Amino acid sequence: MSQADLLQGQVWQGGVFYDQLPAELFPLECGPEDFVRVLVRLNGHFRIIIERGDYILAAVDRVRSLPLFFAEQNNQLLIGPDAFELRSSLGKPALDENALPEFLLVGYTCLNNTLFKEIKQLEAGQYLIWHKPTATLRIKDYYRYQHVFGEPEPSLEQLDRMLENIILRLAESAQDRTLVIPLSGGYDSRQIAVMLKRIGYPKVVCFTYGSRLHGECATSRKVAKFLNFPWHMVEQNRLMWYKAFQSEEMRSYFRFSTHLCSSPHVQDWLAVQKLKESGLIPDDAIIVPGYSGDFPQGTKLPQVFGNKAELANHELLEAIYRQHYDLWHCSNDRLNAMFAERIKSYLQIPELVKAEIAASLFDEWDWRQRQAKFIVNCVRVYEFFGYDWRLPFFDREYLDLWSRVPLKLRIGRGFYLQYLAKYQTVPVPAYHGKPLPQRLRDKYVRMQAGNIMDPVYGRILDYRNRHDYLNTRVSSLFAPNLNYPDFVNQNLTILSAKINGIQALYYLRELLSGRLD
Repeated sequence: MSQADLLQGQVWQGGVFYDQLPAELFPLECGPEDFVRVLVRLNGHFRIIIERGDYILAAVDRVRSLPLFFAEQNNQLLIGPDAFELRSSLGKPALDENALPEFLLVGYTCLNNTLFKEIKQLEAGQYLIWHKPTATLRIKDYYRYQHVFGEPEPSLEQLDRMLENIILRLAESAQDRTLVIPLSGGYDSRQIAVMLKRIGYPKVVCFTYGSRLHGECATSRKVAKFLNFPWHMVEQNRLMWYKAFQSEEMRSYFRFSTHLCSSPHVQDWLAVQKLKESGLIPDDAIIVPGYSGDFPQGTKLPQVFGNKAELANHELLEAIYRQHYDLWHCSNDRLNAMFAERIKSYLQIPELVKAEIAASLFDEWDWRQRQAKFIVNCVRVYEFFGYDWRLPFFDREYLDLWSRVPLKLRIGRGFYLQYLAKYQTVPVPAYHGKPLPQRLRDKYVRMQAGNIMDPVYGRILDYRNRHDYLNTRVSSLFAPNLNYPDFVNQNLTILSAKINGIQALYYLRELLSGRLD
């Protein structure tokens, strides 16, 4: 094996599970075509760099769960899993200010970009070919999440069988280790717990976090109790979050997890830290989140796709903007000027597009950008604290089945709700938010004082200093000598802005200050 070879991940190949990519899949005579033939058969999570003859070949899995970054320098390809190391090798190039508006609007960089022009990344389902004699680079797709038309609709029985298959694979890959489920009040993590109970997996632990008074935590506890699984509650408050977010350990996590292309995913960081410190889960536990189970089911599809037979391309673009480019207020005209041509070209959107195809393009953008660049980044939390993880809802069989479910059954998550009514017997309603009177009271408070009731803002501001908590402006998070787009309202209080927009600003300031080097 060449020193350039990197084979990491857990995969299924030919019905056999490997907890490390087997080298025999990539023999010395493996060329680009052989490489692709292997990629399309793999099911699991991986990153690969191999050097064979005149070629360097590299790839990431279907959801980019283990990312790879690369740059060209002096007719050489620099490639590896650590974008910060790559940046150092390039002499710490300056921030690409053209990438700044999109990063601030969505919280990550899109397409193959990072925050530095010289540094690129492979997108989900992509591979690269570097031809050493000619120093030429090609990047291609071996997989794209696109809906299939004209295929028979899957039945509820097929959906149930598929879910059982992916949980059986999860169980076999765990090899009798403890599986830990971050159990929310919703459907997706519950689905994992229910299926593990069905197959009789012996070692399952559930946890949730926040406040015991919150309805979602109560729902989580009731589900775990019904399934007779151990359940842990990790209490959190503003002061705990403030101390954690300002700590050197958090700076290390930023460096570990963000790779110069994503805001840090911290949602369950404090919970996992506390579980580890308390010894409530074993050191060899595998954490199994329910992230993105709802994505292919249609939960994010706007109703416009169900109301019209065809959409103009600007209607599809506006749906993408509303779903993703929303961390700061920016007009559609401004968004079109910055991003429309690139998105249309990338997705190959015609002037007029059938609703089924428009919905497929909408999902494809979500899959390759938000899901792969931000949501899946949740696993960096588990890695940071030394835990393995699995993402059952990115199993190839899961994606393949949902790609065959027609639009009419995905709007409003209809097909999955039919499945729940027939197959899921947990007598605990999913948590759907606070009661209406409380939501109205919270809305009034937000109008008067911003998100003062939301404890996540305690990450940024010290709640004990009430004046600063209420009045600190967005401009306090600006990095010096950086020109920010004017849609970032510097006079807005931090409590009045969206938390993910605030965290994107915070991350940029820490990055450009050198505190993450």
